[in-house]
Amino acid sequence: MSPQRVIRPAARRSPAGARPLLWTAAAAALPVVVTLLVLTAVTLGVLVFAASGFDALFPVVGVEWLVVNRVPLTIDDVELGVLPLLPPLLYMAMLARQTRVVLSDVEQPGPREAGAAIGGVTVTGVLVTVLACFVMGSASSDFAVRETGMAQAVLWSASVALAGSGLGVWLYFRRDLREVLPLWVRGGLHLGAAYAAALWAVAALLITVGLVVAWGPVGAVLEIGKDFWGTLSLTAISVGYLPNLILSAATLAVGGEAHLGEASYSVFAVSRGPMPEVPLAAALPATGPHWAIQGLLILTVLVAAVLARAVAHWFRSTADAVKTAWLAAVIVAAVIAVTPVIAGGRLGLLGTVGTGSLIAAGMALLLFGVIGSVTIALSLAGLTRRRERAQNELERRRRRAGMAGGAGAGDDDEAAAPEEEPVAEDDAAAEHEERVPEPETADATAESTESADATDAAPDDPPAPEQQR
Repeated sequence: MSPQRVIRPAARRSPAGARPLLWTAAAAALPVVVTLLVLTAVTLGVLVFAASGFDALFPVVGVEWLVVNRVPLTIDDVELGVLPLLPPLLYMAMLARQTRVVLSDVEQPGPREAGAAIGGVTVTGVLVTVLACFVMGSASSDFAVRETGMAQAVLWSASVALAGSGLGVWLYFRRDLREVLPLWVRGGLHLGAAYAAALWAVAALLITVGLVVAWGPVGAVLEIGKDFWGTLSLTAISVGYLPNLILSAATLAVGGEAHLGEASYSVFAVSRGPMPEVPLAAALPATGPHWAIQGLLILTVLVAAVLARAVAHWFRSTADAVKTAWLAAVIVAAVIAVTPVIAGGRLGLLGTVGTGSLIAAGMALLLFGVIGSVTIALSLAGLTRRRERAQNELERRRRRAGMAGGAGAGDDDEAAAPEEEPVAEDDAAAEHEERVPEPETADATAESTESADATDAAPDDPPAPEQQR
């Protein structure tokens, strides 16, 4: 019977040439086209529902595309640099997933395929951004929304595309990178991501408490919408800006400061100023922080200690564990340092929105580095002692099992004849010596036994069972 034929799909054949690389680039850039089509369809539906003309269709789609790519805008020469982060995050998630799927459809992908995927996403996104800027520039004078600058728009669009597609490449090749990167580097990346996620979770908890406590002012701001669609618009704006607020509030958890124009906030003091009329702004505190808010610092210390202790069992060397803790601290400090660039900017006449990133990054580095390294070193010391005790106990049990191995045959004999009386060790040894003759005596005994059996047994009779054995 001939062996079964293995037929590989065309999409999983080894790439050999420029055409497969172009296919990889085009397939990875599919979310760019899909996002543009979805924005066009939604905008068209809104214009039809509002019974407006279609003259503003393409400029509005261009503005929406720039918002998705986090490109700063100007409205009547007033700069709007603080844009909602939720649309870019969703867009980057789509890019990451598509890039990972495309690489999984290629047999044994390597740097060429990864570069083609990232390049396809980036080039396509930048081209659409340039086209959107030209469409907005050629719109009528009544359309007052423009990009801040072409170079800045291209830079932001390329950054978003690189971040999304690069995340997809990392998700696909992370198993291969485990064999290349040292253990302390892999541990530092995981622990740093856990630290950042924990800070964001603490910030989300703080925002939730603020919304519950200030629900009256938040409801009063929602009433500005007057009807259902106005209230829905204000709610959508708040949801879109929620990641911005979480990133900014994460700096408070390490003792930093966030500011919105003239207003500033920290766990130690609050300074009020003009606020935009959105529900999230109404949830910001108006008085000095309660002592319970200052407990966020204690919560951050506990989070750092718990997470560092949780990864201590990965390591055998204290030096690797300490390097992991400091690498994770550097990652958290870098995330806090870039927070005002990603989540902040200029908010029209109100001023600049951002955080005291340098001070907060330094405090995060010290807090997570010191607490994490001390905790992981002490935890590893305890684990090492327990491992040594367990190893010694295992060796002791093995020695006991080896010493008791010679008594296994005697145990089987006792199990086969349970009715016999137990024999003392000395008597059993003496009886064994009597039963086991010397080699010469054993031969003579065997010969005499065979001759006696041959004399007694009849020639025609079959031998007895004992003789057969």
